Amino acid sequence: MAEEANNERVNNLVALSIAVWAAFVAITAIKGSNVEQQMAHAEAERNNSWAWYQAVRVREDMATYQLANLQREARHRPDAQLQAEITEQIAEVGRVRERKDEVQARATAAEAEHARLSVFDDQYDISSALISIAMAILAVCLLVRLQWLFWFSLAPGLLGMAFGLTAMLQIPVQVGQLIGWLG
Repeated sequence: MAEEANNERVNNLVALSIAVWAAFVAITAIKGSNVEQQMAHAEAERNNSWAWYQAVRVREDMATYQLANLQREARHRPDAQLQAEITEQIAEVGRVRERKDEVQARATAAEAEHARLSVFDDQYDISSALISIAMAILAVCLLVRLQWLFWFSLAPGLLGMAFGLTAMLQIPVQVGQLIGWLG
C-alpha cells in the first residue's frame, strides 16, 4: 500500500511537472517566434540599408568626380558661373556624404539589433531543448517507475526554465559556444 501511494505521488509530480513545462514551452515558443520576427526585420533593414549605402557611395563618387572635373575646368577657364557650379557641387558632395553617414549608421544599428536579438533567440532555443529533454526523461520515469529519475529530470527542466526566463527578462546569456557545438 505504501509503495502504491508513493507511485501515485511520483505520478502526480510527473504530471504536474509536465503540465508546467509544457505551458512554459508554449509561452517561450510564442516569445521566441516574436524574437525571430524582429530578427528578420532587423536583417531586412540591415540588407536594405547596406544596399542603399552602396548606391549612395556611387552617388558620392559621381559627385566627387564631377567636382574634380569642374575644378579642373576652372583652372583653365576661370569664370563666375563655373565658380557657382563648383560651390553648388561642393554642397552636393557634402549632402551626399551626410546621407551616406546616415545610411551607414542605420545599417550598423540594424546589425547591432540583429546581434542583440540573436542572443535571446539562442536562449529560447536552449530553453526549449532542455525542457524537451526533461519531459522525455519524465516519460521514461512513468514507464520504469523510478523516483530518482523524476529528481534527475528537474536539472534540465529547471535549467531550461532559467534560460527561458532570462530571455523573457531580456538578460543576455551568451550560449554561442553551446549553440555552435549543437549546430
